[in-house]
Amino acid sequence: MIKHKQAKVLIIIGCICSMLAACGTMGQIGDSVRFSTSTAKLESALDSLYKNYPEYKIPATWAKYKSSIVKASPFTEDKFFYFKSNPEELYYVVLINDSVMTDDSARTRLAIRAVNRGSDKWILESGLDNDEEEAVIKRFDDEIVSKLRVYTKSKVLKEE
Repeated sequence: MIKHKQAKVLIIIGCICSMLAACGTMGQIGDSVRFSTSTAKLESALDSLYKNYPEYKIPATWAKYKSSIVKASPFTEDKFFYFKSNPEELYYVVLINDSVMTDDSARTRLAIRAVNRGSDKWILESGLDNDEEEAVIKRFDDEIVSKLRVYTKSKVLKEE
């Protein structure tokens, strides 16, 4: 009986943490990408990605747009990916550390929050039509997620 009550309490705490993490966020473009690995391992993979593919780093001419993003949650870490080829874009992505929210250190998520196409205005999901949203998701999956999957040697799933 006590174990059942403890399980209920943990479920309630998890739900509250999830709701608090979502409060004040800007939503996301597509589903989040869950890596079956620790945050430290995914951070290391991101370091490798930026080292091996420096073209994904923000160029000086686009750095001004980075400062216009307001951090929405203490449970996330901001990441940016620049794409030079047509269309030229900058993706604002958050790394969601599940060990902080749910004590699950065996998974970490990435979620695209916004896209910038070279102006002071960031485009949220609501500002993209279906084709544009699919193109953003496909580009992120093909160019970023596929490489991180190899670096982390982990299973990758999509989550709402």
